[in-house]
Parts: sequence; structure tokens; C-alpha cells
Amino acid sequence: MGSTEEPDRKRRHLNNHSVSPPVKKQPFTPSAEEKKVDAQMLQYQNHKLSQQLEVQRNEITVLEGRLKQLHSKQALFDENLSIVSRVWNQVVDDLELLTVRANTTTNGIQVSGSVSKDRNDASVLPAQTFLQRLLDTGATESSIINGSNGSIESGHSSREATTYKTMKDIVQSIDYERARNEDLVSNFRNGIASNGVNRSLVKANEELYVEAKKLRGLVDDLHVKHRELSAELGTCRDLQAKDQAELKRLKGELEEACADLESNRRQLAALRSQDAMLSGPPTPSATPTRKTFEFGEGGAGQVKVSKENCELEAGLEEAKTLAARRLTELEEAMNNQLDVIQKIQHLQDELDDQESIMTSRQYQSLHEKVQYLRGEVEKHQAMVDELQGERISLLRREKEAILKAEAGDAARRACILSDARADDLELKLQQCMSDCDTLQLRVTDAAQASARKESVADLKEVISNLDEDIAMMQGQLYDFKETGSAVHSLRAQLHSLHAKLERKSKESRELSDQHLGQVPELNSIQNEIRGLQDSEKELKLILNMYNKESTDPREVRELQQANCRARAEVQRLQLALDEHSLELRVKEANEAEAACQQKLAAVEAEIAELRQSLEASYRVAHDLKEKLHNKKDEEETYTSEIRNIGQAYDDVHSQNKRLLQEIIERDEYNAQLMSESLKAKQLQASLQAEKQVLNARMQHANATADLHKQRIARLEEQARMLIHELAKATDESRQQSSAMESAKRKAVEMEKELSSANSALAAANQVLEERGQKLLNVKLQLEKERFEKRRVQEELDVLNVKSARLNSLHDGGPMVELLQEELNDYKAILQCSVCHDRNFQAVITKCYHLFCSPCIQRSLDSRHRKCPGCGVPFGQNDVRTVYI
Repeated sequence: MGSTEEPDRKRRHLNNHSVSPPVKKQPFTPSAEEKKVDAQMLQYQNHKLSQQLEVQRNEITVLEGRLKQLHSKQALFDENLSIVSRVWNQVVDDLELLTVRANTTTNGIQVSGSVSKDRNDASVLPAQTFLQRLLDTGATESSIINGSNGSIESGHSSREATTYKTMKDIVQSIDYERARNEDLVSNFRNGIASNGVNRSLVKANEELYVEAKKLRGLVDDLHVKHRELSAELGTCRDLQAKDQAELKRLKGELEEACADLESNRRQLAALRSQDAMLSGPPTPSATPTRKTFEFGEGGAGQVKVSKENCELEAGLEEAKTLAARRLTELEEAMNNQLDVIQKIQHLQDELDDQESIMTSRQYQSLHEKVQYLRGEVEKHQAMVDELQGERISLLRREKEAILKAEAGDAARRACILSDARADDLELKLQQCMSDCDTLQLRVTDAAQASARKESVADLKEVISNLDEDIAMMQGQLYDFKETGSAVHSLRAQLHSLHAKLERKSKESRELSDQHLGQVPELNSIQNEIRGLQDSEKELKLILNMYNKESTDPREVRELQQANCRARAEVQRLQLALDEHSLELRVKEANEAEAACQQKLAAVEAEIAELRQSLEASYRVAHDLKEKLHNKKDEEETYTSEIRNIGQAYDDVHSQNKRLLQEIIERDEYNAQLMSESLKAKQLQASLQAEKQVLNARMQHANATADLHKQRIARLEEQARMLIHELAKATDESRQQSSAMESAKRKAVEMEKELSSANSALAAANQVLEERGQKLLNVKLQLEKERFEKRRVQEELDVLNVKSARLNSLHDGGPMVELLQEELNDYKAILQCSVCHDRNFQAVITKCYHLFCSPCIQRSLDSRHRKCPGCGVPFGQNDVRTVYI
């Protein structure tokens, strides 16, 4: 659209700048300037037209590239069409073979012959499709298109007729097979209606029949959808062919328009050269008649040129409008073709996309139903196998009944033998009891020896644990000492800061006293200055007053008298005052005033410095107070940290355990992820392998078709054989039923014999139970005697130990003291490390530290259940009592 708007805009621009409309005729020849303007305008228009031609050529090249791409896609599409047609022909051949196999009568052969004749008559090469004809012949005429369409439609109609006939024959054969199967099923039901298992088989067969009907309905729906898609695909192909024919026609018209534009450009160049020749300078002449004649001839030529220019401009305008129209038509055709190509590509992708087909709901439902039907078939096959197994089992039961009868006789004999063996076993039991007593004595001796060894090993472990606890307590004591030394250093720094603060405060007090001492001097100096300033003001007032009084004319005499008196008084004052003393006093006063001012400035500077130093001292004092406060806070924090070290250690220990648990869980999770990723890779590889296997199966499907047909024939023969065997099996089942009745009678007799044998066994069991109770009583008496014997032996050992101790006391004194000290040391080792009063009574199984029961109970009652020795958290279940 942009290419069409640009020439229109340029055309409007040219029309706005034109000197005169193309329709008007000028009666007089224009001037040289007008000729130059017209030539420039024509040149400008020619330049614009050449630019438009270049643009159109570029667009044509782009369109040609797209056409090439479409041709390549069309070639691929034609290849796919040829493959589809070949596969379709193969499917039709298979269907015909199936019809021939199904129709064993002469009708099927006649049908196949007619079908083959129709196929030979209506055979259309796949390469001669509409699109390939259009590409090969380049047809643009409507008659050729109509002819090719007619031939292809006739070929399609003939092929549809043949396929319809084959499908009809297949449906008839399927119906015939269904009817035959129903007859066989009815005969089979009538033959084996008496058996219950056969009834279940019939029910399962009916369910399979219903499922098969559902599957047939779904397959019919899929066929309908396939037909709809094939119809849509055919319409898309027709539209694509029409669009390509329209593109070729528009391409030819565009070439014609380009040729017309080239011819117009040549004519324009020729006219421009003629115009340049006519617009040359006129030849001068002597007579005016010659001038008018030449002017008149030039005017007529110019009129002709203007007419031709107008005609050319009109032709150019028409060519531009025609080219713009053709461009719009081309763009619309291209857009339509692109839409059709996208639709065809989408349909092709849907048809070619095996994954989408395999992941579709219908395919999955069909696959699931096929799997279900396979499972049902396997189940029924298993049921048939079970029936055969039951037949074999009946034979086995008969044999087993005979064997049971023989076993009854053997059981009677075994009862007699069992009584004899029971007596032998009683004797052996008594011998075993005696052996057991001797073994128990040996075990008790070995247990006492091992208990002594274990007690020594436990004491060694306790000693090693105590050493570790002592080392840990020493480390804690060293840490506490370091913190105490740090506190002492902080206190020394605090005292030094206090001394500095007092010194600074003294200096500030001295400065304030100096300031207070200089304040009265400053006040006296300021008072003197004020008095001098007041006297100066009074003198000025007197002088002003005298000046005002001298100006008044009325009191001249009084003023003169006052003047005389003043002069007299001045003289008297001058006489009274010494001139030299007055000058000295004035100088001293000036010097004193300057010195006072200097002192005042110096004092003010000192006051400012003192104030600054005072403020600095205040700041230092404030900083020192803050530092002192911070040090106190740090001291408190140190103490709190020392108190919370145990709690922090416990928290860190629990946190470490939790983090270790999290790390273990993460490792397990990572291992699980790795296993899942490996499983996913294996699954992907298996899926790829399945895909390859499916492709191989698709390739070998044609090769295995004949084998399947042979198998079908073989299976039909096997079915006939099975029906014959089934009839035999029914006869055998009747015979087996009679044999079963006889076996049941024998079984009743055997049950009676078994009941009598069971009663005899019950009596024998009662006798055995009575003898067992007697043996238990004897065992209890023996155990009591052994316990009393063991207690007496232990008392004897205790008395022997006491006698040995008394003998040692009588024999040696210092040795007894050493032993007493060692005994005290061992008692101290065995005392609780918390209270140092009671012995070890319980152990914590997490750290194996020993304490007394009240201390452990106190820690259990507290909020933080931690070991007093190492700080390991424990619970109620971790405490075990120890007897030392």
C-alpha cells in the first residue's frame, strides 16, 4: 500500500506545480523560460517514473524469490502427496486382498476382478496432479484449467467409486464374519451352557463384544473426521492452484505494463530531444515579415509538442493508475496465497505430527481400550488355562485320595512309633536338663568374671571423662582470668580519665577566678570612660548654648556681661589650673584610655579562649563520661556474655545438629534429584528407542502382512481343532463328573477315618500335656534349690572376704592406711562432680557423664536440660540408673 500511496502523492505534487492543465490549448507559442520549465518538469516526471520502475522491479524480484520458495514448498508437498497416494494404493490393495480372503466364494473373486478393472480404468498418476500440471505447463487460460480440473475430478470420482466398492465389499465380508461368529458363539453356548466357568466366559465375551462395538463406533468417527480433513485439504489445494494461476497472469500483465512504460520512456526521450531542438535560439532576419513567419511556424510546432506532451502525460497517468491497481491486486493475491499456504502448512503439520496424534485424547483412549482388550483376552486365555489345569487337578485329586488312604494307614503306624519315640525323648529331656544346669553354672561364673572386667573398664572411662572435664574447666577458668585482667585494665583507664577530668576542671576554675578578678578593673575603666564622655557632652551643650545666646539681639548686653563674667571665670580657671598639668593629664587620660581599650580587647580574647577551652573541657568531660558509661556497659555485656557462653554453646550445638540434619536432607534431596534426572534420561532414551522401534515396525509392517495372513489361516484351522477338542472336553467333563461323585464318596469315608484318627491324636496330646506339667514342676523345684545354693555360696564368699580383711588389719598398719587413702581417692572419684556429697547414681547416655540422681533431676526440672559437665542437651529417656 505504501508503493501506491507514494505515486499518488507525487502525482498530486506534480499537478499542483504544473503551469497549465493538459486539456487547454495555447493559441500562442510560449516563451523560452516556459519551454525550459516544461522540459524540467518532464525530466523531473521521467526521473520519478524511473524511480517507481526501480521500486517495482525490486518488488518483482522479491515476489519472484517468494515464488521460488513456494515452488520448493510445492515440490515437497507434491512428494508428500505422491507418498500418500502410494500408501493409499497399498491400503486399497490390502483391502482388496482382505475382501478376497474374506469372500471364499466366487463372489469375492468377481468383486476383486471388477475392482482391479475399475482401478486400471481410473488410474491417475500421482505426478499428474493439478499443482504439478500448473507448474509444468504454466497454464493461465481458463479453458486449460477447466480441462485439467475435469480430468482430475473424473480420476478422483473413479477412485472414490473403487474405494467405495472395496469398502462396501469389506463391510459385507465383516458382516458375514460377524454372522458366522455369532452362529459359532450360539452353538458354543448351547454346547457348554451347563458349566459355571463357561457362563463367566460368556459374560466376559459379551463385555468384549460391547467394547468392540464401542471401538467400531470410535473408528467410524475417526473415518468421518478423516474424510472431512481430506475434503478441506482438497479445497485448500484447489485454492492454492487458483492463486498460483492468478499470480502467473498478474506477472504477465506486470511485464506488459513494464514494456509499455519502457516504450513511453523512449517516446518521452525522443520528444525531449525534439523539444530541445525546437527551443533553440531563432535566426535573426532583416524584415519583420520573416520574423512573424518564423514565429508563426515555431508556434505551430510548439502547439503540436504541447498536445503530444498532454497525451503522453495522460497515458502516463493511466499507466500509473493501472500499475497501482495491478500492485494492489498482486498484494491481495499474495496475502491470500500466504494465508492458504499457512493453512496448508498447519494441516500438513497436524497430519505429519506423530507426537500430536499419539498425545491426542482419541488415540490415547483407543490405545487404553486396546490395552484393556488385550488384558481381557489374556485373562480369558488364563481362564482357559485354568480350566485345563482344573482338569489336570481333578486327576491329581483322585491320585491324592488314594495316597491319603495309604497315608491314613501310615499315620496309624506313625502313632505307634510316636509313642515309642516320646519315651525316648523323655529320657533325652532329663539328660538335657542336667546338661543345662551345668551350662548355667558355667555361664554365671563367666558373667561374674566379665562383670569385674567391665567395671574396671567403666572406671577407666569415667577417669578419662573426668580428665577431659577438668581440662575443659581449666580452659574456662583461663578465659575468665583473661576477661578479669581486661576489666582491671579498663578500670585503670577509667581512673586516669577521672584524673584528667579533675585537672581540666581545676584549670577551668582558675580561668574563671582570673576573669572575675579582672571584671572590677574593667568596670572602673568603663566608668571613667563614661564620665569623660559625659563631661564632653556637657561642654558641648554649654558651647551650643553660648552660641545660641550670642545670636539673640535682645540680650546682647546681658550676654556681654555674662561673657565678661565667663572670661573672668576662665581667666580665674586658667590661673587656677596649670596649663602643663592639664596637658599631662589629657595625655595620661588618652594613654590610659588606649591601654584600657587594649586590656579590654586582650581580656575579651582571653575570655573567648577561656570559654572555648571551657567548652572543650566540658566536651572532653562529656566524652569521658560517655566512655565511662560505655565501659560500664561493656563490663556488664562482658559479664552477661560470660554468663551466656554456656547457653550460646548449647544453642550453637543444637543449631549445628539442625544444620547437619538439613545438610543430610539436602544431600538426600540432591541424590533424589539426580536419581530422578537419571530416570528421566533413561525414560527419554527408552522413548526414543520406542520411537525407533515404531518406525521400524512401520517399515516392516508391509513385509509382515503376508505372515499375518498366513497366521490368520492357521488360527482358523486351530479354532476348528479347538472346537473339536472342546466337544471332546465336554464328553470328558461328563466322565469326570461321574468320577468326581465317586471321589466324593471316597472322601466322605476318608473324613470319617480322619475324625477317628484325630480323636486318637487328641487323647495322645492330653497324655503329653500331663507329662509336660509334671516336668515343669520338677524344673521349678530344681531352680529353687539352685537359687538357695547360689545364695549360700555368695554369703560364704562375703564371709571369706571379711575374714581376709580382718587378717590383713591384724597383720600390717601402714599398708592399711595406704589402702584407706586409695579407698578415699576412689570414693572421691565416684562422688558427684556437682554436689560432691553423693555417689554416682545415674548416667546420661548422650555424653556418658555420671552424676547423682538429685542433680540430674534438678537439671531435668530446669528449662534448659543440659549436662552440667559438657552442656549437651538431653531428655528424660537419655537418663539411666547406675549401680556401683
